[in-house]
Amino acid sequence: MAWRADMREALAASQRAVGDAAPGPSDRQRGVALLLAMTAIAILTIFSLEFTYQSRVAIRTSTYVEQEVEAYLHARSAVELAALVIGSVDIVESILNKYSAMMGGRRPTINTAAYACEFVNAFCKGEMSMMGIQLVNMEGHPGVGLKRGTCGCSSNDDDGRVNINRIGDLNQKQAVFDTLYKLLERNEGVTQTNELDKDMANLALGIIDWADKDTNKTDVEPTTRRLQETTAPEAAAYLKHGYKAKDAPFDTIEEVRLVEGMTDAMWCKLRDQLTVYQTEKLNVNTAPIEVIKALICKNLANPANEPIACARGFGQNPFVPVNVAGQYIEVCRTLKKMVFSPPFANTARFVGFFDKLGTVLPADYAQVLQINHSRMLDDVGVTGKIVRIQAYGTSGRVVKKIQALLDTTSQRWVYWRED
Repeated sequence: MAWRADMREALAASQRAVGDAAPGPSDRQRGVALLLAMTAIAILTIFSLEFTYQSRVAIRTSTYVEQEVEAYLHARSAVELAALVIGSVDIVESILNKYSAMMGGRRPTINTAAYACEFVNAFCKGEMSMMGIQLVNMEGHPGVGLKRGTCGCSSNDDDGRVNINRIGDLNQKQAVFDTLYKLLERNEGVTQTNELDKDMANLALGIIDWADKDTNKTDVEPTTRRLQETTAPEAAAYLKHGYKAKDAPFDTIEEVRLVEGMTDAMWCKLRDQLTVYQTEKLNVNTAPIEVIKALICKNLANPANEPIACARGFGQNPFVPVNVAGQYIEVCRTLKKMVFSPPFANTARFVGFFDKLGTVLPADYAQVLQINHSRMLDDVGVTGKIVRIQAYGTSGRVVKKIQALLDTTSQRWVYWRED
């Protein structure tokens, strides 16, 4: 019977062993809790990573927005400071009068519009230099210089550009056509001599017809180059484009691109040589040198000298007389501006320049470049009233630009663009 007792004990032991290995209620709960904990940790990790990423994006975005606002305010400050200097004519005149008394009556002439940005750049940088020599160092002074970022500007008047909106009557159209045609010749480099280039003439007439009030084409007599009003409609030239000529003044210079015959290449050459604002005579102190060359070719005392003096088709050839004269004018203007002096104090000085060419140029060059004084005086001036200010501001990697045009007569903005 002993063996039976042993069997019962062995069976009981095996049952106890099997019972200990089988999961009980408490073990299942611990397993589920562990699984939930691991799932929660994974979810929290994902949320943590997303939160960290979003936080970094928000910080970067806020930093960029801050820099963008700061850069814009720097550029805006440069524009407003330039306008303030330009409008301070009375203060400058008072200072110059005192300076004149100290110098025995010799009074310098300073155009505030031409040098406004010199003062702005001094404010932005905290220093002012001339000809590479530091004149003023205001670093560390409150209200001068920027703790973070930079700013600056450049200014020039639009009166040095050809006004394509001055076409109130046939005489004004003729004056604009003559200048514009010569300018197109200089830019395009046509090779015809003593003949009217039809493509250039049609483009000049197209610009005029776009801005005049009537709907008829203006034509030109090839021999005399005098303009004529016709009854032919302008609309036919624009049918293929799906729009009509505006028959109203240009609002912006970009409109010139819509004129029939205007190419991208020509537009790139002309865009800085034309204006649509209320300028009058061309300011020879600020006009692009190609505009001055066009005026010379237009106003030669002997038009028969034009094929030699203006030698079309040779671009910037330094041996063409008008190019040589242009180089001397540019050197004169550059040197005068460096010492804060207007290149030509009055129009008489400008036209007199051509009478003195014989002292610096070969006699044959000087001879063919003689100009008709009265005609040139009808075209040119030495002052401007529409000032173009191009300002910039930076902060970090952000750059903001503002281009504005100020009418110095009324002290009102006539154009404003932010980039």
